[in-house]
Amino acid sequence: MNLRKWVIGSIVAGAISLSITGGLAYQYVSKMNKQLDTYVLPHTIFEGIPLGGKTKQEVQQIIQKRVDELNQQHLSYSLQNTTSTYTWKDLGVQYKGMDVADKIFKEQKGTITERYNLRKQAEKGQTQKEYHLEIYLDSSKYEAFLKDKYNELVSNPQNASLSITETNVSITPSKDGEKVDKEKLKTLTEEAVKTMNADIQVPVAAVKPERTTEDIQNMGIKEIIAEYSTPTSGRNGNQLFNEMRAAGTLTGALVAPDEVFSFNGHVGVTDTANGYKLAAVYVNGKVQESAGGGVCQVSSTLYGAILRADLSIVERSNHSMPVHYVPLGQDATVADYGPDFKFKNNTGHYIYIQAGIENDEVVIRIFGTNTGKSVDISSQVVSETDKSIVAVTYKTVTQNGQVIESGILNKSTYKKHV
Repeated sequence: MNLRKWVIGSIVAGAISLSITGGLAYQYVSKMNKQLDTYVLPHTIFEGIPLGGKTKQEVQQIIQKRVDELNQQHLSYSLQNTTSTYTWKDLGVQYKGMDVADKIFKEQKGTITERYNLRKQAEKGQTQKEYHLEIYLDSSKYEAFLKDKYNELVSNPQNASLSITETNVSITPSKDGEKVDKEKLKTLTEEAVKTMNADIQVPVAAVKPERTTEDIQNMGIKEIIAEYSTPTSGRNGNQLFNEMRAAGTLTGALVAPDEVFSFNGHVGVTDTANGYKLAAVYVNGKVQESAGGGVCQVSSTLYGAILRADLSIVERSNHSMPVHYVPLGQDATVADYGPDFKFKNNTGHYIYIQAGIENDEVVIRIFGTNTGKSVDISSQVVSETDKSIVAVTYKTVTQNGQVIESGILNKSTYKKHV
């Protein structure tokens, strides 16, 4: 009987002991879980700031405060004699790792055993966790900043220019401009943000002009390669005015290699609406008053210069009646809507046309690269009647003392003046 009581008592006592032990264990685990779910373990550091014992909300506040401090960091850009200062926020600096609070509490999760060991190691200083923000430059925001602040040229490039005064050719050199080298500046800014550097010398890159000194030199306009002049004696005031106006429009013309040049296309319509005056012209073998009278002397003088430069004639017509300012067969008549005078630049270089009236003569000079050619032009009347006259024009080209071309250039038929 006594034995039975003792056995029953032992069982009851054991059950009570287990119940108490289980209750204590449950309380311990619950307390541990609550601690790890609510507070950061010791020896957890963010950007040098201890976070042990902080709640998730407090950690988030610490992170935001750090981001706000970094956003107010300053960076100075020096360009020429001007220094401008911007905040990191202005530049588009961004941060990765702002989810530190979520990461910390996620890493404090685990089984009872894992959490127990994690807390034990942290409390003994056996583990230490450090968290940092990853700072970077947001490309799209930084490009918007550059576009707003540094999109204009630092200095404008200057084109080279060609100037011909009388018979002298001169070149005004080109000058590079400058612009902010945005790619280099971005790299420097990224390095400055990483190293907390506060000053940057803004790099610049050269901006080439549209037309460089070398471009002008390569055009080959170096010297006079042909010149021709015709007398203005016998011209009245309106004819001289028209000649000066046409020559003024013609002068300065640049003709590219292999380009076909049109006199009418360059000079334009020579009517009163374009400032030309009434003067005598030939129309179907008769003399009439019309706007632009006298312009044909300019086109004929150009023809003479082009022949002596040995350029290719594309289109040329003689007058209906002889003119006094050039030999027969060496004139080139033009009219607003045809005929036209055209030639092709076959020199392999650019040519420049200079036209004007000098010492009672229409003078036209062709500037380019000397080919060493010499051209002789001559005309001969081959038939004549009471009503007409026919002239043949010859052309001979020599180079280095050798005749390289010789023959008939054209055949011109004129009505005689009544």
